[in-house]
Amino acid sequence: MPDPASSPDPPRFDPARRRAVTFALALISATAALEGTVVSTAMPTIVGDLQGLSLYSWVFSVFLLTSTVTMPLYGRLADIYGRRRVLLLATSLFLIGGLACAFARSMPQLVAARGLQGLGAGGLLPVAIAVVADLYALRERARIQALFSAIWGTASLIGPLLGAFLTLSLGWRSIFLVIVPLGLVSLALEATQMRESRASRPDPFDWVGGATLTAGVSALLLATLREAGSGGHTRPRLALIAVGVALLAAFARQQVRREHPLVPLTLLTHRDTAAPYLAGALVGTTIFGVDTFVPLFVQGARGGTAAAAGAVVTPIMFFWATSASLGTRALVRYGFRATAHVGSLLVTAGCAALLAAALAEARVAWISAACALIGMGLGPLATSQMLAVQHAAPESQRGVASSLVPFFRALGGALGVGTLGGLLSSGLDRHLGPAADVAGRLLAGRETVLPPGVTPLGVRHAIAGSLLPVFGVMLVLAIVNVAIVGRFPGRAHDPAEQVPRPAA
Repeated sequence: MPDPASSPDPPRFDPARRRAVTFALALISATAALEGTVVSTAMPTIVGDLQGLSLYSWVFSVFLLTSTVTMPLYGRLADIYGRRRVLLLATSLFLIGGLACAFARSMPQLVAARGLQGLGAGGLLPVAIAVVADLYALRERARIQALFSAIWGTASLIGPLLGAFLTLSLGWRSIFLVIVPLGLVSLALEATQMRESRASRPDPFDWVGGATLTAGVSALLLATLREAGSGGHTRPRLALIAVGVALLAAFARQQVRREHPLVPLTLLTHRDTAAPYLAGALVGTTIFGVDTFVPLFVQGARGGTAAAAGAVVTPIMFFWATSASLGTRALVRYGFRATAHVGSLLVTAGCAALLAAALAEARVAWISAACALIGMGLGPLATSQMLAVQHAAPESQRGVASSLVPFFRALGGALGVGTLGGLLSSGLDRHLGPAADVAGRLLAGRETVLPPGVTPLGVRHAIAGSLLPVFGVMLVLAIVNVAIVGRFPGRAHDPAEQVPRPAA
């Protein structure tokens, strides 16, 4: 990887406009976080109005799919054509998709609109964090990154509450319309305040590589998004996995031969960036895994309500946002590796506490405490990953390098949860046999006739027993992550004076 030494080139953005640009980035990040969580509480009402219960999960899945596969594409486009143009495109698509969701007249229309919205959302966070790296030196960048984490966490916490309030008071369409004025303000600031001195490069965009990467990742995500545990779905899932792996292998071969690759392979092979990417994928599995399986444990194994199941994981976002601020201060003083080590150890301790609470049948409060411990670790760990990559990558690759951090986190989370879901399904089949399908209807609160010899208490014990291996695997992955962060770069050279660095 080239040494990104200092250069007399002028900064990419006008320093006098930093505050206005930062406000625009914070606003659009908060809007994206809100839209990602505000939909969940409105979905039962939406299904009741539009019908199409069979498409329920695809309202979320298609958004995850389109936003994830486009992240590295946006990052590379931002390196070639400039941050401002690409961010304007992403924001516009996001807003148009939101409007289309608000005026959807059927579930297929809503799913299509959410896909369009995801196409825009895929460029918001990656390009925004690249712009922050262009605007601020490392010490200031760490502080701004903590601010963005706090904004994201706060927006994610109030999203479900806001969704419920808007749905009850103004109708479900308002949850999509509420983002429009916020997005328009951000769009105006992006158009008027972002002025780039180096808006484009002569490098061509690798469209063939982009299509191959998109198809390969889409196949893998579609395989994980298919319902697990059904024998009839095994062959399609395996076929999708095989196609995805083959396409990604072809993509890797293409990138080696390209003079201007979509994803420079040095980013994936150099220790200073490869370790944070791998750690990010494992962190994604932790985030998605806790969010998916802990509420199931509380509601399915402990008999808690849906509200209690959702509340038990709330501490993660709260403590993530607050610990990110402390983590950035430690990062500037002690370096990327030490800060990430502390975070990874806290995540490991939280996963161990979660497994212990499940084994000991501890009260739900202890499970919430374990989630809080995980959140305390995610703040410094996630911040160290992003800033380590941005520090190591040359400025000409900063867009795609930054985009790969949330990309690997989302991809690792989706693939990890899909694998853990398969482990859960195997456990349920082993404990309940043909009655495993009944557990889902029982959780949904439907009146269900249980097979002879199967009781509601037995179903709860089966769910608890099936989730224990899931929590055990999550703990093992957290331990592996402790070793991986040991490969992070140490301290930045003169972090107090570090400036954004163009490629040599």
